[in-house]
Amino acid sequence: MRWFPLAIVVAFASACAHRQAVAPPPAQPIIYVPPTIITPKDDETPTQKFERARALLIDGKGAEAAGLFDQLARDESTGPIGPLASFNAGVAWEQAGDREGALSRFRSTAERHPTGDVGKFAVIRAARLHAHLEQWSQLSAVADLLLARTDLTQVEKLEAFGAKALAVVEAGDADAADRFIAKGRDIIDVLRLGEGGKLPLEVAQIHFALGEVRRLRGEAIVFVPLPPNFADALERRCQLLLDAQSAYSDAMRSYDAHWAAMSGFRVGELYQKLHKDVMSIPPPRTASTTGDKRLFEGAMRLRYRVLLEKGLKMMEHTVMVGERTGEASPWIDRARAARREIELALNEQKERIAKLPYTEKELQKALDDLAATAKNRP
Repeated sequence: MRWFPLAIVVAFASACAHRQAVAPPPAQPIIYVPPTIITPKDDETPTQKFERARALLIDGKGAEAAGLFDQLARDESTGPIGPLASFNAGVAWEQAGDREGALSRFRSTAERHPTGDVGKFAVIRAARLHAHLEQWSQLSAVADLLLARTDLTQVEKLEAFGAKALAVVEAGDADAADRFIAKGRDIIDVLRLGEGGKLPLEVAQIHFALGEVRRLRGEAIVFVPLPPNFADALERRCQLLLDAQSAYSDAMRSYDAHWAAMSGFRVGELYQKLHKDVMSIPPPRTASTTGDKRLFEGAMRLRYRVLLEKGLKMMEHTVMVGERTGEASPWIDRARAARREIELALNEQKERIAKLPYTEKELQKALDDLAATAKNRP
């Protein structure tokens, strides 16, 4: 098993390479060295083939390395190299951009080698890919496999709790997710993770799941029919929005492009949905004339336009993250689509306000009068 530490180092190094932005080294003299070309030989041993695949993987040639690792994984004569080759095949396919292919290899590794570190790391990598691909039911099942193990480190338990929390909250069960989040946050506090600034990815997942819990609870507060105490309901909705935004912002501290895209989109969406919900409120019964109704409409559009502006700013930031990092997940596409929707909505707001027989100053005065009336009401 002398290959094991080296193989795992290769796997995790390649997995994290795309997440960290590394500053360029200072200029050095250029020394020309003849390239080393590794070619297959007819009498190549499994050990030599593994080394050749490993060299390709380190060199960023994932697709080429994956084929060699697959061959080694299928060869029953490889002995202790087989499990490592099976795991590294998943790493190589992921590096090559084939996440479904990588998932297949990690699942196969976990099934064929369920005990020991190779099997454990295969399940962990499978969980990350299920989360990336938004396969929530599969993520829940894989998280259960992790939580059933007795060989997890504290950080690995944290990742398992985060995966389970994310899976169940995306299925709509905020209360169950809360329980797993609480267990994960206990580990974060004990290990003091993230106190230095940048968060580990395992912590980012917990914070994103927490944001999702708060988002679901906030969006459950609606305004049609109008609640008995609208001001109180709106305040609770806004507080949950801010709490969710705080959790998503913590997830962004991992500086991982994918988590940043997910979190940025969700924050923008919070403002976009709140605007949609408040603008669905019908005019009060006291607005009996057409003029009163138009005044109410204009005042609402003026007052809550800021929500669209905040949402647009967040969507623009998220798209910029994608362009800067090369992140090409569906979350970036959603942010682009949402940006277009918000831009159109803002233009519509301005056009409809302009058509009203009131100036923005008059609308603002109407808002102030409504606020004063509500404040003085017993």
